Amino acid sequence: MIDSSPYEINIAEQPAALRDFARLPLTRNLEEIDLDSFDRVILTGMGTSHYAAHPTWEELVRQGRAAWWVTTAQLLERPELITSSSLLWMTSQSGESGESVALLASLGLRRPRRILATTNVATSTLGQAADVTLLLQSGDEATVSTKSYVNSLACHSRAVNTLSGGDDQSMVETLMSAATEMENFAPDLTEVARESLKSSYPRFAFVGAPSETTTALSGSLIVKEASKIPVEGYVGGDFRHGPIEIGGPGLVVTLFGRAITDASLEALSHDLIQSGSMVIAVDLPGADDHCLHIPTASTSQIARRLCAARFYQEFSVALARARGIEPGAFLFGSKITTKM
Repeated sequence: MIDSSPYEINIAEQPAALRDFARLPLTRNLEEIDLDSFDRVILTGMGTSHYAAHPTWEELVRQGRAAWWVTTAQLLERPELITSSSLLWMTSQSGESGESVALLASLGLRRPRRILATTNVATSTLGQAADVTLLLQSGDEATVSTKSYVNSLACHSRAVNTLSGGDDQSMVETLMSAATEMENFAPDLTEVARESLKSSYPRFAFVGAPSETTTALSGSLIVKEASKIPVEGYVGGDFRHGPIEIGGPGLVVTLFGRAITDASLEALSHDLIQSGSMVIAVDLPGADDHCLHIPTASTSQIARRLCAARFYQEFSVALARARGIEPGAFLFGSKITTKM
């Protein structure tokens, strides 16, 4: 029997970390944030911290608010986006990422009306610089993002719900149910990983429905980090505009749907199967019959995203094991990316 790696231990700890977060109240200072008082909301971060904020951007846009979702690296290049009437919502699990620290140091007279931080460390550079801080309560992580990503998704869901006048207790109950669903969803992808690596020229892509942008992008990043295999993330129809030319034997595409009819992804699944590609369909019941279908049986949108995260985490473990390497172990990077 192979001993669990620190990464696998962190994966198993995610439901408990999510429950710990859900049991605690959001900061009282969140009452200071009135969305109507800002001319724009700027959501920024790097890596999975940034991807976790995408559903918040979707919700703000749905409400008709002026909102931007840009990486902190981009914001450093275009600081003009920040106005004196902005809400700058920064997400950094460590609160010490190089870009976040640099942005805070560069604000000067361009300081926005409020800085809202989502972070795991209250005493971090970000935590101390923010006007209002939302703590992830995700505990320590040994390697790549697991618990912190899950709790970032949960924190953003609770926060935007509260800021929009929603009932926090109802959201807490949803998160508690989602934790159980994620705990019960643990697909064995050992054989899938072995099969996907048989080609002499394996290629991997994650394609998500627009509402699953956070999953496709965070998943492609985590699989690269944890298994050292290049995986590209795409949203909706983006894959058809050029990348589809890498189709054929050896291409493994995971499609992340919404557990309802999605004509675009369903058509893509059929075309990829016809090309000889291997297709895994997560929550996409209308996908081609020759796909490997993996339903999560999730009862809420947040639960679907959490179970999808569990899928790509388990996939990254299986791929790493198939290659004879320790899942999640860093070779060139580190837990906190401070270099720019």
